[in-house]
Order: sequence, then C-alpha cells, then structure tokens
Amino acid sequence: MTTTSNIVVEATAHPRARKFILESDIRKGEGVAFRDPEACEHVPMAAAMLRMEGISEAYFSGNVITVTSARGFEWSDLEVGICEIIERELPNHDPVMPKPETAVRQAPAIGDLAVMDGILEQTIRPYIRSHGGELELLSYDPETARLSVNYLGTCGYCPAATTGTLEIIQNILREEFEPRLVVEVADA
Repeated sequence: MTTTSNIVVEATAHPRARKFILESDIRKGEGVAFRDPEACEHVPMAAAMLRMEGISEAYFSGNVITVTSARGFEWSDLEVGICEIIERELPNHDPVMPKPETAVRQAPAIGDLAVMDGILEQTIRPYIRSHGGELELLSYDPETARLSVNYLGTCGYCPAATTGTLEIIQNILREEFEPRLVVEVADA
C-alpha cells in the first residue's frame, strides 16, 4: 500500500488492478466503468486516465477508483501518473456525474431481478466490491431460468470471475431463489 497526498493505493486480488482510495466520494450512486476515453469526455478524470498508455479501465464507485492496467505494464510506472491525474482533476470533479449512455442499465431491477439483486447484495457483492469490482444483473428468463450478468471493475478482467465467482453466485441463487438457475456472463 502506498500513499500520495490523500490518496491511498492498494493492490487488489487481480494483479492488473489497483484501488485508489480517496477521502471523499468520487462517485455518488451506482458505480460506473469507463473503457473508452472518447465515451467519457464528460468525466475528464476518467478520460485522462484512459489516455495514459497502459490503462484499460477505470471504475468509479464511492470513494474508490479501481484502475486496471493492460498486460505488460508495471504498476510502479503507472501509479504516480494516476495519482497526478486525480490530484489535478479532483477540484473540478463532480461525483454525481451522469453515466455515459452506453453504460446505463436499460431499466431498474424489478420483479425477479430485484429479488436476486437483493440476495446478492447481502451475500457476494460485499466481497466483489472489496476487490474493486461490481456485478450487474442484466436479464432473467424465468422459462429457462437463465440469468445474464455483467462484471465491472476488476471483475471484468479477472479469470476467477467467470469460473469460481460465477459458480458461487449461481450456487447462492440456486439455494435462495431458483434451484435450476444458470448464470451466464453477457458477451462484451
């Protein structure tokens, strides 16, 4: 763990991701992931990070920015630049930033999705968030018992997300919601 100014930098379970923890919220409301600098011009801090060579994603949630590096880049080379961007952009940053249209859920969770969302909020989500990630429920088909999910933050790049974590999510929801449920990661 390193500290620059009031920014605490922590490693995550994923070797290509770091959490940059601030004293105040960087994002109010639901977390949002950014992967394309042009799509996030309305959030200059995220756009600046994504323009850095070696950065593939920035995920803003609460008082944490989880940054994922591209393969082959060393954190010792990236951390200082990211902290400089945060310090430069923070005075003008709005934590109530609108999500880019491409990242907005089509509708709030209702019905079965809301029930499953509540189960996961009480079980696996705290663990996922502690690793700098998030789980988004996209759709559920009650006839086939198939749930489509999307991972954000470090989870989007973690091999365990599509194996162990996915199996845990499926097992929790089979036990507490629907015994024949199948959880699938949506195609990116």
